[in-house]
Amino acid sequence: MQFLYTGYLWLYQPEIDPLSMFTAKLLLPLFNQSTLIEIPGAAKVQFQINGKAIVNIKEACNGLSVFIALLSFLLAYHGKKKKYLVFIPLSVLVIFIGNLLRLYALIQIKQFYPTSFVFFHEYLFPIILYLFAFAIMVVWVKTNHSSPNTKSS
Repeated sequence: MQFLYTGYLWLYQPEIDPLSMFTAKLLLPLFNQSTLIEIPGAAKVQFQINGKAIVNIKEACNGLSVFIALLSFLLAYHGKKKKYLVFIPLSVLVIFIGNLLRLYALIQIKQFYPTSFVFFHEYLFPIILYLFAFAIMVVWVKTNHSSPNTKSS
């Protein structure tokens, strides 16, 4: 699956991919006077507020790598097709919303607590996003695990 993701990104090089751009555009209404500046020849956009550069948004910001890890697990841990049809779209939605919340918080942190940005960006928030994925995995296992009924005499 990682190979497919790399191929997807390669199709758009050296520009930003559509999913990352879509993710960045969803953040615009959450901040007054915010704009996106495309950087020609770079696979990222600059998120600005009041004309001041706050963060760069690139492919690693779209949450897709977390979903790939989650999807790999879901497909490896078999379930019924009907459950897949419900569970996978819901999982995408949960990861996507969690990632948008992460990006929103990172922009706020970069504006108001810039010295803390690296800690949240590099360590805490990736852990939290992967914990979201892990929680989904646990729910998947619990909904697909059939424990034998043990009856005591």
